[in-house]
Amino acid sequence: MRVPGVPFVQGRNAYTDRDGLKYGIAIHATDNNATAAQEADYATRRTDGVSAHFYVDATTIIQSLDTDARAGHAGSGTGNENAIAIEITGTDGSSRQWWLDNVAWDRLAGVAAILCRAYGIAPRRATVAEMRTNPRVRAFYGHNDMRLAWGGTTHTDPGPNFPWDHLLATVSAAIDDSEEDMTPAQFLAILQDPAVARTMRALPWQYVGGGIPANYSTLKVLNDTFVNTQTLIGRNISEEVVRGVLATLTPEAIAAAIPPDLAAKVADELARRLAT
Repeated sequence: MRVPGVPFVQGRNAYTDRDGLKYGIAIHATDNNATAAQEADYATRRTDGVSAHFYVDATTIIQSLDTDARAGHAGSGTGNENAIAIEITGTDGSSRQWWLDNVAWDRLAGVAAILCRAYGIAPRRATVAEMRTNPRVRAFYGHNDMRLAWGGTTHTDPGPNFPWDHLLATVSAAIDDSEEDMTPAQFLAILQDPAVARTMRALPWQYVGGGIPANYSTLKVLNDTFVNTQTLIGRNISEEVVRGVLATLTPEAIAAAIPPDLAAKVADELARRLAT
């Protein structure tokens, strides 16, 4: 996934992810005061194998790798394979106030909200114990958390003063805001993204094969059918947005996102409900 509206500068060290799926968002600090543009530029030519998906400074966020790609950021194969890496320019020793004053929080939160919806990631910080038990825990974590859970690195960023509470609160607010403001075109673009399509194919579809319950509303049909209520777009998509998307969907469009043998059945059911 390339996040719409975010500048993209292709980084050099993009690796193949075995399944193209991500389960967490890993927060790093660059341990310098370079700009996001400088970090993204360096990423186009660095030869040490290190990379990240996004770079953030006080005013800007830049995407360096498609989120389908595997970045070299965690020190462990587990972290590299399963997490989207966000590098924020700053040092481990930065104070809480420095972080609050020197990060483009709104831009970061907006991008993180899109990633959370697309990959079903919760806006909370996982514990190290959770990460050890479930390397695919859908949450946020720091480089130091990955070190403690999975090894492979000595890095302890983003440091003890990083304001996790502020990050997660702004991401949660951005998720709520973007759900309310989403247009049909934006929703449809999310549905058609290849990374999202893979996520949707992995969802449980058994109830569709047995028919959609007659008392489901159009909104609930779309939520349950395409996003399993929370995996993709959350809970507050309006009926107007849903109907705007339904009006554009064809069996072919649906087949691109769900198992083909169910596409016609789902398309017929949605069309019938839209007409009523």
